[in-house]
Amino acid sequence: MTHQEFIDTLVPLITKYCKQYNFPFVSPILAQAILESNWGTSYKAVAGLNFFGLKYTTAQRVPSASGLFLDGGSEQKTDGTYVPLSSKTAWCKFTSYDNGVHGYFEFLTNGGGRYDNLKLAVSPKDYLEKIKAANYATSLDYVVNLMKVINTNNLTQYDKYTIDNNIKKKNIMDNINIFKHTNTHNLTA
Repeated sequence: MTHQEFIDTLVPLITKYCKQYNFPFVSPILAQAILESNWGTSYKAVAGLNFFGLKYTTAQRVPSASGLFLDGGSEQKTDGTYVPLSSKTAWCKFTSYDNGVHGYFEFLTNGGGRYDNLKLAVSPKDYLEKIKAANYATSLDYVVNLMKVINTNNLTQYDKYTIDNNIKKKNIMDNINIFKHTNTHNLTA
């Protein structure tokens, strides 16, 4: 699969779940899938359609997962060094691209409120800063690396649905007659 084919496969799925879960941007999530799965070629992506490095916690956290598989990996410590994960670390396994993307949104939504502020992000970079602050990833350069992926591949072009929704919201607000709505409740006359 080429890089563009990977993008073309994931964009409609990410867009669908952004709309369903009310997440504001496609581009940072797409960048995460690209970086975390090395364009869908990493062992986790190939073995389990796990594009986002989702560790398995419980079936309730990620209901779209079909189970788990074991693999290693590493995490970066605050001093910049890496520590290897056990080869028995459990990762979410998915049966389809759709489930692999859906699992990301379930993981965030069922995270006990830890990721709720992502829905309030005002830009792709703000989204990434918020997810990094919530300890989604341990890489010290997570935001910088993802912004490089976004900029190098012009991924913000896939945020069109968000831009369209913001324009619709503005148009709705512009058409509300504030005087009409507040005048009927003015009891001081």
